[in-house]
Amino acid sequence: MENNKTEVILSVKDLEVKFKLRGKVLHAIRKVSLDIYKGEVIAIVGESGSGKSVFTKNFLGLLDSNGFISGGSIMYGGTDLAKLSQKKWEKAGIRGKEIAMIMQDPMTSLNPLKSIGDQIAEAIMTHRKISKSEAKLEAIKCLRDVEIGDEERRYKQYPHEFSGGMRQRVVIAMAIACNPKILICDEPTTALDVTIQAQVLKLIKNLKEKYNLTVIFITHDLGVVANIADRVAVMYAGDIVEIGNSDEIFYDPKHPYTKALLKSLPNIAEKGNDLHSIKGTPPSLFGEIVGDAFAPRNPEALNIDYVETPPYFEVSPTHKAKTWLLDPRYKKYNGEQS
Repeated sequence: MENNKTEVILSVKDLEVKFKLRGKVLHAIRKVSLDIYKGEVIAIVGESGSGKSVFTKNFLGLLDSNGFISGGSIMYGGTDLAKLSQKKWEKAGIRGKEIAMIMQDPMTSLNPLKSIGDQIAEAIMTHRKISKSEAKLEAIKCLRDVEIGDEERRYKQYPHEFSGGMRQRVVIAMAIACNPKILICDEPTTALDVTIQAQVLKLIKNLKEKYNLTVIFITHDLGVVANIADRVAVMYAGDIVEIGNSDEIFYDPKHPYTKALLKSLPNIAEKGNDLHSIKGTPPSLFGEIVGDAFAPRNPEALNIDYVETPPYFEVSPTHKAKTWLLDPRYKKYNGEQS
């Protein structure tokens, strides 16, 4: 899909996030910059522990208590979200109302002791000054929008009466209830089977158009976002190592990590072939990473990859990657004769 969006709705510059753990400091996000365009679907992909969820939690002020922003900015509508204290977050009226999130596990997002409808209505009344009866009508409308049939009866039911896929739809209904501008989807299909996954992805796509949403889609699986994302940002060890529109990432990947992720996708057309896996493990984020973080796992690594961190090299106006392999001098770096 081509990305023709030019209006930046949220701009991250040189963001650094750290955690204090057992007397040590973990450098979770390492000077990440990213512009998110109004109306796009941008996917943030990478292995577990790459920093995807931690990165986007900062857009809602939801870092764990031992985490803190040590540098950079997150500009949204003239407000630097990186500078907001928890008290200011509550007063700002951004979390839930303007930027909303769908969490990974719907069971932990729903209260088992409250009816589905009451939970959605409560979310609406938290951010909008309307009566309980008005909130109920809005909640029923949200249930209808997420394609839960017989919504008035369903309104009175409890989470345990819903299947996993239906609970995920309820969580999506809660997220869109206040008509946010940005919707963050944190691995929303992880616990679902393939058929339900496809239905939920189609639903998110439809809601994006209906509610004029900007969608940030977090996943470890590139295959999940192939048909939904306008752009893809690939994260590794707390940094975005490659970003481009969907076609560029899928058909012309440049960073060795992106290539390895794509190779790891199962191909149902190839019978009997072993599934590709990325050898090794991600680096420790305690202390400084020297050079390219992926170098120890990269069979194409150059000598300089172990010494100096690569900058972004532009492949096209919409596509860039942090790899020395794109430097025209790479043969020299690798000890080869030019």
